[in-house]
Amino acid sequence: MSESEQTDLGAEDELDAGQVRKAQRVVAAQSLDTDDCRMLLSMLGIAENPDPVELR
Repeated sequence: MSESEQTDLGAEDELDAGQVRKAQRVVAAQSLDTDDCRMLLSMLGIAENPDPVELR
């Protein structure tokens, strides 16, 4: 596999900020409690806020 093909595959695997936020909401809604939510988000690799929103 060429380097450009590997780069293309890597880009396809990355989620955009909207997809991450949606996934975080689904996990939060289905979690048993806060610790369960944190653990699941961490396991999925989506624990961090992908695009922090500034409060006005």
